[in-house]
Amino acid sequence: MGSLNCKVMIYPVPASVMSKVGNDATLECRFNTNENINVTWMRIQNDCNVNRTVIMIHEGQQGRIQIHKNNSNAQILIQKVDRNDSGLYVCRVSGNGHSQSSCGTYLQILIPAPEAFLDLEESTKNKIITAEGILLLICALVPGTILLFRKRTENEKMQELKIHLDEGENLYEGLNLDECSMYEDISRGLQSTYQDVANLKLMDMELEKP
Repeated sequence: MGSLNCKVMIYPVPASVMSKVGNDATLECRFNTNENINVTWMRIQNDCNVNRTVIMIHEGQQGRIQIHKNNSNAQILIQKVDRNDSGLYVCRVSGNGHSQSSCGTYLQILIPAPEAFLDLEESTKNKIITAEGILLLICALVPGTILLFRKRTENEKMQELKIHLDEGENLYEGLNLDECSMYEDISRGLQSTYQDVANLKLMDMELEKP
């Protein structure tokens, strides 16, 4: 927007101004006139239904939104802006039957991202990540180690049992079946011999009786 050929001239203004929620915002309207003027700010808002709302802000108005004016500019100060303060702000300068309006400055409200639950330094975050990695490694290795140790113990017990069984089988395998039958015949022969000797002793005792 440029100046106009009239007794009140308004200079170009920024097309937009950004401010964070909770901060103060200042919009400026610069003009050139020798007359006694009045400055009025208008906030134009459009909702989803394309309804236009115009809010007038006059000089001397008290509250969170105030106008400060001198001979060459008029500023509107919005304290602790919130989302509802966004919109197109237009400055109107009028005096002695003449008035001019600026093209308007759009106030954009920025909503800051939510703060982190724990605001930690980068080095601290790295240490936490390293500790988490170590814990995960321990959680992965310990159960596996215990399982391997248990399996090894079971294998050792099975090996010992197998050795004992093999030793018992070797004892039986060392005996010859033919020799076993021979030993059995000899033992039976000795048993009959012992019985004959005992019978002879009994006969001798009977003969010696008167």
